[in-house]
Amino acid sequence: MSEMENNEQHKDSDSKKLKRTLGTTGLVVHYITSVMGVGILIIPGHASVSAGPLSILSWLVLIFYSYPFALTFAKISINYPDSRGLTGFISRAFGKNIGDISSLYLLITLIVANPVLGIAASRYLHNIIDIPQSWHLIYTAALFMLISILFNLAGLKLSIRLQIVFLSILILSIILVGVFSLNEAQIKHLKPFAPNGFSAFGYALAICFYGFVGWENAAPVAEEVVNPKKTFPRAIFYAVSIVGSLYFLIALAVILVIPPEFSIEQKVTPFATLLFIIGGEKVTFLANVIAVVLLVLTTNSWVLGTSRVLYSTSRDKIIPRVFSKTTKINRTPYAALLTLIAGYGSVLVFLYINGYGDNELIKYSSCSFMVMFIASFFSILKLEKKRSTRIMTGGITIISVGMLPFFGDGILYSAFFLIFSIIVYSLKGKLDRVRLNISYE
Repeated sequence: MSEMENNEQHKDSDSKKLKRTLGTTGLVVHYITSVMGVGILIIPGHASVSAGPLSILSWLVLIFYSYPFALTFAKISINYPDSRGLTGFISRAFGKNIGDISSLYLLITLIVANPVLGIAASRYLHNIIDIPQSWHLIYTAALFMLISILFNLAGLKLSIRLQIVFLSILILSIILVGVFSLNEAQIKHLKPFAPNGFSAFGYALAICFYGFVGWENAAPVAEEVVNPKKTFPRAIFYAVSIVGSLYFLIALAVILVIPPEFSIEQKVTPFATLLFIIGGEKVTFLANVIAVVLLVLTTNSWVLGTSRVLYSTSRDKIIPRVFSKTTKINRTPYAALLTLIAGYGSVLVFLYINGYGDNELIKYSSCSFMVMFIASFFSILKLEKKRSTRIMTGGITIISVGMLPFFGDGILYSAFFLIFSIIVYSLKGKLDRVRLNISYE
């Protein structure tokens, strides 16, 4: 091959690479938007209901856990950038079959996790409107999920700038609410420190973990980061510090400011309740409206992301291709979005029949995410050769496995999701073989 042909091939290869434009500030914003969604509007309240003041220890444990957790994924993303994220690592390490099963498992986890936002929006809406008792919280949540699906069917998308604007509003609101509400703090609210016993620490840990899902979201942008070996650790440190401080601020305010005699409904909508204590009913009304808007926007984003996971899983022939059908006008994956109606509906019907709420849903989906992370850590241990990375990954793997028992019956539901994923994948394989045999005949 001539020197000219070599140069042309090199230029063509470079043209396919993403441009490295993401510095420390941009990466910090990326991490914060990935992790600190509107979970902060609901998780601190649920944790306080589960364990009382003891829940503060759960927040501290997870804040310190976050840095090595995020750094582990950052290091492997630098060496093995893959837009598929977790399932990409698993496929590289253990082969296509296990990778495809993990894709199905992740899809189920997302479908189970998404309705948490619908239920949260319902709680805040119930604070604004006097909804008839016949309209159960689950019904309203189903309505919110349906609205988000219709929003995405119309092909509407939130711009990155709009998301950053709303994230900035959320962060500013959290800081103001947290700081001003602490003026009403009462140390006596720390007693009893463990009203539900010290065993509730584990349950609170499982609940709080939901608020830290997203640190693994480094792989899709790894190729766009300037000087990744320096930028990633720096950005992670700043992001963990910011997210951890904000979560801890609100968690502390919930414990010290909201009286123990307040109802559970008031505690699990902490943003509005804290504003009610420091500003009265008019301010509370505004807080509830802001919370509903933020939750709806975030639900739209989660539904968008989950529909794309379902679409790509179908497009890659892991599940039947029928789910990858798109509209001719704007290529919206309508089949995937319509399928989510059945998916979310099944989850909400299950909650209604069993008398569960978002507390259980948060625990189940948190456990499923943790299982995915542990599988990814084992993948990293197999792929990575560098001793320092292997030691750090080994340590975070041991800690993560040690946290699993705290999820209680969430482990059983995660096992069910895994078995279901394996069955679906096996049935798909048999169906493909039957079609192959028919085509030969």
